[in-house]
Amino acid sequence: MGAVDNNKEYVDIRKYYLRYKNYWPVIVISFVVFCILGFFYFHFAPPVLQVNANILIKEDEGISGSTASSSAASAAASQAMQNFAFGGSSSLGGNSVNDELLLLSSYSLFREVGRDLNLNVRYSVDDFPFDKDCYKNSPVKVYTVTPIADNLAGLIKFRLKVSSGGRCSITAKQGWKTIGSVSSTDFPVRLNTKYGPFYFDLTNYYKPKESLSMDILFLGYDFCAELLQKQITVDQVTKKANVVSLTMEDKNRIRGKEILNTLISLYNENGQVDKNGETKLMDDFLGGRINLLNAELDSVERNIERYKKENNLTDIDEEAKIILDKSQDFKEKQIEAESQYTVIELVEEFLTKRENRYSLVPLNIGLNDKTVLEGLQSYNEALLDRIKLLMTTKPGNPAIDLTNKQIDAMRANMIETVRSIKSGLGRARGDLASQENYFLSRIGNMPTQEREFISIKRQQMIKQELFMFLLQKREENALTQALVKPKAKIVDAAYVLSDPISPKLSVVLILSVVLSFIISLIYIISAECIKKKRSIN
Repeated sequence: MGAVDNNKEYVDIRKYYLRYKNYWPVIVISFVVFCILGFFYFHFAPPVLQVNANILIKEDEGISGSTASSSAASAAASQAMQNFAFGGSSSLGGNSVNDELLLLSSYSLFREVGRDLNLNVRYSVDDFPFDKDCYKNSPVKVYTVTPIADNLAGLIKFRLKVSSGGRCSITAKQGWKTIGSVSSTDFPVRLNTKYGPFYFDLTNYYKPKESLSMDILFLGYDFCAELLQKQITVDQVTKKANVVSLTMEDKNRIRGKEILNTLISLYNENGQVDKNGETKLMDDFLGGRINLLNAELDSVERNIERYKKENNLTDIDEEAKIILDKSQDFKEKQIEAESQYTVIELVEEFLTKRENRYSLVPLNIGLNDKTVLEGLQSYNEALLDRIKLLMTTKPGNPAIDLTNKQIDAMRANMIETVRSIKSGLGRARGDLASQENYFLSRIGNMPTQEREFISIKRQQMIKQELFMFLLQKREENALTQALVKPKAKIVDAAYVLSDPISPKLSVVLILSVVLSFIISLIYIISAECIKKKRSIN
């Protein structure tokens, strides 16, 4: 016998021991029962598996055969953007990883995955003690001939029963409301709902003359994408590397692996489409300018041919060789000025066209002015951000309108800058023209024919230089398009960890002990209350 002193009152522990010792069989039985139930749950419950995949995000290095000036400008612009994005630190991996993380976890990409793998339809067959999840092995399949899943909000649950005699009964519910039912012996079975007709047909996995009960969930693609976004985790493995990890949990190992592999495949396909779109834009731009210069060059060459015929000229080149050698430096400056003026004029024409309002401005076209080049780089970055925003948000988002206004302001500022540079180049051309007049005045004793021929020949050289330059850029662009590689290199294709996430034996045992204790306690308290009530009566 023991006692505890508390405010001069004593508690008789032996009395309570004698009072509750008769309940020990309840505790033992409860413990044994819940341990047995936990054992069956651990062995028969479908395990939840963890599926992983790792990819390496590649950085776009461009074409190594570009000219020195454009390569230097591109490198400077790329370095400036990297410093801006990461505070000048080079230890945070590639500057595009954060953007690619958003694209990998974007709503539209998950929607494509759900559509390609038909994940919006989920089948489960009634079985004991747990329902059987069916992925690509369902005895019955459901399909539609109209795009119901594109516009369906939420899900529709179908309860399907097939008797051993072959009669099929189907009930469709949305929430608690029944929206359709049908009974038939002929397959495929058509079920009409307010969303449209659904068709149910047997597959090769159906066993005739056996009864079947199953549930079918038909989800809209939007809802399916939302569930995938919650189910899949996309994160960077380490800030010092461009490796991205994709993780998800699923009860079906085949489905989990196909989801992650399809997600990576669609991500690479979308990246190739974007890259091909950029190179196609550049190809169209260069093609148009090459055709125009080709026509102008042909016109100049015909003028030379006509001039020689009219003046009975044979070999003026040899006669003017000395003068051309001396004026080589002057002509190089004039050609450079004409080239830059033409290029800046092309950029101004591209920016002012209304159909190019949200089109990327080609940069690798020989522009040397760093102010314009950096401004156009920032303008293109803003356009790329707008494209990514359109991919990750739904139409009507205020952020899109704000981005459009910012881009319009940047484009207006770039047009003013381009026009200012163009004006400066125009003045430089005027200065070079004045120098040319001075130079021609020094050789005024030359025959008129020679001076006119030199003028025509110079026009030919300028246009030929521009023509060859644009041809080179078009070949580089074609090489870029031919060498488009996947944005993500697969480091580890989707694989399943051997140890399941759940159920865990330790967790099951702890829950069994806790539940047995709770049930025993409830029983003892109830029994004592009943005894007390009877003694009072």
